[in-house]
Amino acid sequence: MDERKRPDWDEFFMMSALLSAARSSCKHFQTGAVIAKDKRIISSGYNGAPPGITNCLQQGCRKDREGVSFEDKGKGVCRGIHAELNALSQIARKDLIGSTLYSVHLPCSSCAKFIVGAGIKEVIYLKDYNESDILTKELFAEAGVSLKKINMDINKNLDIIKNILN
Repeated sequence: MDERKRPDWDEFFMMSALLSAARSSCKHFQTGAVIAKDKRIISSGYNGAPPGITNCLQQGCRKDREGVSFEDKGKGVCRGIHAELNALSQIARKDLIGSTLYSVHLPCSSCAKFIVGAGIKEVIYLKDYNESDILTKELFAEAGVSLKKINMDINKNLDIIKNILN
């Protein structure tokens, strides 16, 4: 019997979302998302500028230049797209129906609307934003989207990775 430790499926997909977040091109905030179906990753995304647009790491943050605070969201000043929307935009709706979205952070209410519309059945997240988004939870509850916050032992999963490299 093999005594190796392995991440469970939720940990595996959340680690994938964390790895996606490492590609974020936002100067101020890193997050990522992974969409899984039938224990397979079917899409992933991170927050940052869309393809064909210069990102903030290359040209600086537009919010900083315009004097808009990070807390003053939703004014159309940011060049970036949320990680969840980047993941959703990579795949057809018919393939998203019944899938699970793993997000480093609880999706905002704007992303929640797209998640519901895409037919995703479950959202699993790791962290809350500083402010709670009650509308997200209301939308998911009304649409029957299961919402689950997980606690992940990062050190356990780092040990699993270290064992692979040894």
